[in-house]
Amino acid sequence: MSQIVVRADAETERALTRLVELTGQGRSAAVRTAIRAAEREAVLARAEKQADELRDDSRDRSEMLAILEDMESLDAW
Repeated sequence: MSQIVVRADAETERALTRLVELTGQGRSAAVRTAIRAAEREAVLARAEKQADELRDDSRDRSEMLAILEDMESLDAW
């Protein structure tokens, strides 16, 4: 496991202290958990942004509608 040194300002130090109190975790565990949560949030934000870009892409939307129309014209039964 690697060691990271972080310079925390007063607000961050208070937040970490409160997080430790709320979760019962040690400082290192609280920091690890917070980093993982921030990473998950960033991944979800990126996926949401990409979904918005696809939704707003008129060419992609036209292609999807054309495929849907083709699929509806097929009679599987």
